[in-house]
Amino acid sequence: MDLMGILSSQMGSAIIGQIAAKYFGGNSKMAQMAISAALPVLIGALARNSSKKEGAQALNSALEKDHDGSLLEDLSGFFEGKHQGERSADGAGILKHLLGDKRDNVEQAISQNVGADKAATGGLLESLAPLILSQLGREKRQNNLDANGLADLLNQNRQNIESEPKKRGLVMSLLDRDGDGKIDENIKRKGLNILSSLFRRR
Repeated sequence: MDLMGILSSQMGSAIIGQIAAKYFGGNSKMAQMAISAALPVLIGALARNSSKKEGAQALNSALEKDHDGSLLEDLSGFFEGKHQGERSADGAGILKHLLGDKRDNVEQAISQNVGADKAATGGLLESLAPLILSQLGREKRQNNLDANGLADLLNQNRQNIESEPKKRGLVMSLLDRDGDGKIDENIKRKGLNILSSLFRRR
């Protein structure tokens, strides 16, 4: 199951337009570039966190409690803020868990290479994170996945992303190499050049 492909297909032109209007001054191309850069980073961070038993169990518990996939049934309303205050839509909380104190570096790397305002990129990340968990929650329920099944699914997606360096895999280099589940300082040193190379190849 290709998480990035499924989420991208669900965000058709109308939703991309909403995202562009909300965060990127109506620039749909910039919105699409930012989404293409952000999704692999978030999926990769989830995969790394769930590669450890306690991380997979925590994710499984969060999906059982708060993420049943219903957000995906009202994407337009979600981007209009209709689900604000719901635990399933708490993007800031999800990012705190996934990226910790390295969130700022991720936002900066994506923003500078897309040409977007850092606050806009932050808003986008907060919107995408709940949608990824919503899709995972849907997959969990439809396929009866436990913590190990979720970890396997995310690891498969991580491998798929990293196998396509000319399209989006290079973005994964924004994540650390040592597998500790956090974003490394190489974002500052290498991330900008990596993303620049990625977008030149699009």
